[in-house]
Amino acid sequence: MATHHLTNGSNALWETLMGEHILPGFAPSYELCKLLYTDHPLGAKIARLPIDMAMSEPRHVRIENAPDDEAAHEFTKHWNDLGCDQIIQQVASWARVYGMAVLGFGATNPKTGAIIPSDAPIDAQAIPDLDLYFNVWDPLNTAGSLVLNQDPNQPNYLKTPSSVTINGQSYRQGRFVVLMNEDPVYLDYESSAYGYSGRSCFKRCIYPLRSYMQGQVANSLVAQKAGLVVAKVQQPGSVASRAMKIFTEDKADMLRLSQNGEVLTIGQNDTIESLNLLNVDKSLHSSRQNIIEDIAAAAGMPSQLLNSQTLAQGFGEGTEDAKMIAQYIRGRRQWMAPVYQFCDQIVMRRAWNSGFISAMRDKHPNSYGSLSDEAIFRDWKNSFSAHWPAEEAENNTFDLTAKRFSLILDTIRTTAPLLDDNPDGKAALLTMLEQSINSSSGVFDGDVDFGKQDSKNTKNL
Repeated sequence: MATHHLTNGSNALWETLMGEHILPGFAPSYELCKLLYTDHPLGAKIARLPIDMAMSEPRHVRIENAPDDEAAHEFTKHWNDLGCDQIIQQVASWARVYGMAVLGFGATNPKTGAIIPSDAPIDAQAIPDLDLYFNVWDPLNTAGSLVLNQDPNQPNYLKTPSSVTINGQSYRQGRFVVLMNEDPVYLDYESSAYGYSGRSCFKRCIYPLRSYMQGQVANSLVAQKAGLVVAKVQQPGSVASRAMKIFTEDKADMLRLSQNGEVLTIGQNDTIESLNLLNVDKSLHSSRQNIIEDIAAAAGMPSQLLNSQTLAQGFGEGTEDAKMIAQYIRGRRQWMAPVYQFCDQIVMRRAWNSGFISAMRDKHPNSYGSLSDEAIFRDWKNSFSAHWPAEEAENNTFDLTAKRFSLILDTIRTTAPLLDDNPDGKAALLTMLEQSINSSSGVFDGDVDFGKQDSKNTKNL
């Protein structure tokens, strides 16, 4: 039997994935992880889509002890100026691709242009006056410095070291943060991360990713044959004249050139039909679906994200799918929390500088007139909070709020007539209504204040 090769030429990704050594359980190298991310049709989607979805909406920043929203607005302004969202997106993507990534920051003196040494501390008070920069390093940049201690009796067992070396240059603690995809396992060396660290999101799905590439070749072959026309033409006898041969060839050319709106005449015993690929199409669709589900299961992500399909319909299945995706995205946000905290500390110092604090002190002398800059900064920092938008759909949240307020109003309508001779009881009832409204964030732009609840305010209730 003759063997025909269906592909011509080659590239690095094809040569590596189609090698005979690729079997289920194959551990990818640093080079293969990079090729999958840059060249594979699903590589970037597996690595970046969860990060993009988790960061699709900005956090809601709030400083509880600040008298107004100016401190939060100033923080958000400097956060955007430094491009922190793009930086976090990059370090999280590299961590998923290779199993580990490092975010470091440095500073230069704008007056002299000198770079502050990476092994020296940066004065927090001087951050507003320095030119800051952020670098994201992958395992090849940090090779040898993040192997992690394998001695189970040591305090730093499987923990991030206090310093990291980048091309021979050491960075001290506080100047960098390490993000790993999954926790390190004892004596489990990851060649993609050059150490006993986290694992690449591609590690468990190398073989189905190879199958997906083979499916792409099959799709291409079907596409090439989809427009093929099969003409069953009565063949001339054993002794055919030259004219008959030319006539048969002309009929084939006319069939090939015919278009919509034209009429083609064929013989009584001739038949023209397209190539039947119905069974092939069903097989390809089923195979592709199974491969994508295998990839999603191996990568630990919902298959709907890779399929790019709408959620299931009927009997609440779509709601359950949405909840599962929301839980997955919530987990990705929690995973990125250390990087956010690292950037938060820097942006706080950058935003709440002495000039801004002085302006706030002049604006609110009663609150800050007797406090130092550092005391005000600490007060804001300790009351800082950043929350992601609610994962629930907006209409579901509105329905829950409407039901809650309906229950409160029914309670007041039923209880108020019973308190006609009890002004203090009516005042307490009005206070409950006020607190219930104000505790429901997003219902009104500001807080509801009915004033002092006494008998004068409640006599007509």
